Amino acid sequence: MKPALLTPAEAADVAGVSVSLIYQLCDERRLTHYRVGGRGKRGKILIDPRDLERFLDEQRVEAR
Repeated sequence: MKPALLTPAEAADVAGVSVSLIYQLCDERRLTHYRVGGRGKRGKILIDPRDLERFLDEQRVEAR
């Protein structure tokens, strides 16, 4: 079963960051997301938890 999609606020809570950072990452297309809504409208942003986890894994900095 596919996990439920997260709103930006839920994704921010999971990642431990601000909602504005999630919006910025989506705007910069650094975080994979869905934009649901009518054509020509901003729409609602939804994030797959697996995409969020993948993004966070890519940001990991290993210790020396």
